[in-house]
Amino acid sequence: MPSAVIRMPPAAGPHRAGHLNERGNRGVRICCCRVLTCVNLDFFVSKNGILKCFELVLGWFCQTMLVQFGMDSAKDIGEAFWGFLTTCSAFLLTTTILLLCYTISARTFHLVRQSIFEVVYNGLACVMYLSASSYLGFAVNVFLYPKFLMFKTTGGIHSAYPAMTAVYYMGGIVGLVYGVDTFVAYRHLKGFA
Repeated sequence: MPSAVIRMPPAAGPHRAGHLNERGNRGVRICCCRVLTCVNLDFFVSKNGILKCFELVLGWFCQTMLVQFGMDSAKDIGEAFWGFLTTCSAFLLTTTILLLCYTISARTFHLVRQSIFEVVYNGLACVMYLSASSYLGFAVNVFLYPKFLMFKTTGGIHSAYPAMTAVYYMGGIVGLVYGVDTFVAYRHLKGFA
């Protein structure tokens, strides 16, 4: 008896096969169907997703603290306050857009990550956050600390000094996280990851 040969249709190319695989694992399974299939939830548990989430949360924390506790002391701190707020706002907005795009489209993540954009963006964010944090730290310790001591001895409450101290420490941490993301993006660009 002759054996039957089963012929498989040719693959539609590596991009198409990966695209189908990608779609099959997306979304959240509820009962017998998948919902939120447009969301790439696997990105959030990846190394790159965790870094982007840290950058977003820490940047949001810095901006919230600046606006809530630093506006009254902005005239005392001077340009260090406005420089840090500008740095924080710019990179927070761009990181939010990148995270949103990467969450919706895995293909966008692979295309952007293979370009030089992520390396330059993360490197610039690292340098800007570290320099803005050190400038804010200098201004806080020179201009706010004496007022904090004066209010402390006279019994008044002056919450700007501890809040701005937390902001420049947290800004340094955000700068380091962006530095790690720069390294990871560079390795991805060169094909090591």
